[in-house]
Amino acid sequence: MIKPTQRKLTVIFTTIIIVFNALVLVISFATLNRSLIRSLKNHLNHDVKDEYLAYVRNGDFKTLEDMREHEYFQVFDKEGRLISGTYGFQFFKLPVNKDLIAQALSGRQKYETVEYNNERYLVSYIPVDSQHTSRVAMPLSAILAYERNFMNLTLLMMPVMLIVSFLVSRYLVNQAMKPIADVFAFQENFSSNVTHELRSPLASLKGNLEVTLRKERSIDDYRETLRLGLREVDRMVDMINNLYMLASSKFRPLDLVKKETNIKPLIEEIIGAHRAYILSKKINVDTSAMGEVKCSCDDVLMRRAVENLIDNAVKYTPEGGVISIGLHRDEQRVSLSISNTCECFNRDEMKNFFEPFYRGQNALKRGIDGKGLGLYITRYIVRSHGGDVTMKMKDDNLCTIEITYKTAGSSLLKLI
Repeated sequence: MIKPTQRKLTVIFTTIIIVFNALVLVISFATLNRSLIRSLKNHLNHDVKDEYLAYVRNGDFKTLEDMREHEYFQVFDKEGRLISGTYGFQFFKLPVNKDLIAQALSGRQKYETVEYNNERYLVSYIPVDSQHTSRVAMPLSAILAYERNFMNLTLLMMPVMLIVSFLVSRYLVNQAMKPIADVFAFQENFSSNVTHELRSPLASLKGNLEVTLRKERSIDDYRETLRLGLREVDRMVDMINNLYMLASSKFRPLDLVKKETNIKPLIEEIIGAHRAYILSKKINVDTSAMGEVKCSCDDVLMRRAVENLIDNAVKYTPEGGVISIGLHRDEQRVSLSISNTCECFNRDEMKNFFEPFYRGQNALKRGIDGKGLGLYITRYIVRSHGGDVTMKMKDDNLCTIEITYKTAGSSLLKLI
């Protein structure tokens, strides 16, 4: 859907740009023609007033007839008979426009454009006195040459204009459609992953129920089936809660209900919930660097974000490993550090760990349970608070998560 829309919009934008450019060229051509004609008229008026009319009013026709100019200046009586003019005036036999001569005799200067001997001329009839009028004609070959050059240049530039218009249109359309394309890709990936993730617990639930109903069973068997069914339902409820949060993550931040929250008891409670798993893996949890720290945040969402981080730390820490948690506050920030030893992973994967549904190669090989949503949701929660999350991996296989966000009462809250 996106690609056809992009192509259609590219064609539309290209057409609009070409039409706009064509309109600009037409206006430019008309402006150029008008400017050249105005300049030519000013030149004719200057020559007539400063040169020719002085000789006519003094009666010095001999000097006038010896003048070799590129325009033709002629003097007529009120009957329209040719009296004198510049050199070769008798050979310039352009028919006289008697209506314009009459208007010139009444004191009005008039212009016309005529064709004579296969050449176009700008002709002006200029009043001299009550008995005489003058006519000056200048060939328009120079103006026509300018116009031809303009048209030739336009024709040469047309292919370039078409290519540039297309490339610019495609670039603008791609840039404008990129957020939309990202949303469509996100929704497509979201739908695909939702189907995949929900299929497994539903299939397990359906299979257990079908097997149980094939024959009469004991009460303990039915209880076990219900227990397994409840576990799968809990998995789906948890998945749906994550998906609900995931669905809105591309469009808006979370609605926060902030209040003053003591971070240390929150962390201790989460660690306590994982105590059995921590003891089974003989993980050493070091909380000696945790102090009493309060900050303004949405405690429910912050609990979920921190729980995701601690849950990941416990899952990915090998047996006998160490998890270190530190919490302190200074004048500018509140810092929480969650670091754990883990198997070394490909550093190129780190940029993908915060993408939804992404699982690292080591996690897949070791069969570690997870959906690839924990870090993404954690970052969404933190960004909704105005911050961000990053991950670092040190050479001693120590993994560190960093979160930074603004809170009331402190300019920054940094979870490291």
